Amino acid sequence: MDKVIQNNAEALSTANKLCRSVFSVDGSIGEFDDEVIVEHYMAVSVNGIPAFKLSCTPNHLTELVLGRLYTERLISGADDVKRLFICGKGNIAEVDLKDGVGFKPYSGAEPTCCTGNRQYLDGVRELNPLTGVQVDPKAVFELADRFREDNALHKSTGGTHSCYIRFEDGSIEAFEDIGRHNALDKAVGHMLLEKRDAKAAMLYTTGRVAADMAIKTIAAGIPVLISKSVPTTEALNISRTYNLELICKAWPDSYSKFREP
Repeated sequence: MDKVIQNNAEALSTANKLCRSVFSVDGSIGEFDDEVIVEHYMAVSVNGIPAFKLSCTPNHLTELVLGRLYTERLISGADDVKRLFICGKGNIAEVDLKDGVGFKPYSGAEPTCCTGNRQYLDGVRELNPLTGVQVDPKAVFELADRFREDNALHKSTGGTHSCYIRFEDGSIEAFEDIGRHNALDKAVGHMLLEKRDAKAAMLYTTGRVAADMAIKTIAAGIPVLISKSVPTTEALNISRTYNLELICKAWPDSYSKFREP
C-alpha cells in the first residue's frame, strides 16, 4: 500500500475510573467503583484543509479516519491516501491524498449520534447499486451470538455502540465507539487496511438503522447490514433502491425483514 501511516495515539485511555453513588428509593446510599467512557474530539484535515471534526472513542483512530473518508466517498480506496498522521494526543489527524485525487472541503462539527452526521453534499456521495446476495441465516445468528458475548469497553462502561464485520472466511472483527456511525466506519477502515473483499463482507450494528447508516454501508460496497435494533422507513427505501440486504431485530433466536404489506 503506497502510503505511510503514523498513529501516535494508540495508547489513549478509553475509560476513566470513578466512584459512583447510588441513591435508592428507601433512602440508602451505595458506593461503587465504576468506569465512565471517554468522549474524545479529533479534527481531521485533508491536504492541509480542515475537513471534519469527530466526537469519538479514542481507539482505532486510523480505521475511523479511513472509514469515514471512504463511506463519505471522499476516497475510492485506501490507496488514495499517501500519508495519514495522528498526533500523540489524538486530537489532530492529517491526511495527504495522492496526486490527482480530488477533495471538496467541508468543515463542521459532528453530533455524537443522529442523522445530522451526514455532512457532505449528495453530489459528493455517488452511490452504486449493490449486487444482491443470499444471506446464510447461520451467519446472522453467529453475529448475534457474538454481540451477546459483549465487548470489553461496553461491558465495563455500558456506553458504547458496537459494529462487527464478518468476512468470507468466517472471521469476525469487533469495533466500539460512543457513536454507531463511528463504530461502522472503524469496521470499514479495518476492511480497507486488511484489503478484504467488501462484496463478501457483512456488518452487524447494535444501533438503529437510519438513512445515513444504510448509505454508509452501500458506499462501502458491503451488501449486508444487520442490526440488533430497528430501521427507519427511509433506510428501508434506500436499501430497496440500492439492493442492500437489511436485516433488523437480529437476536440469537430470531431476526426480521421488513417489506410492504
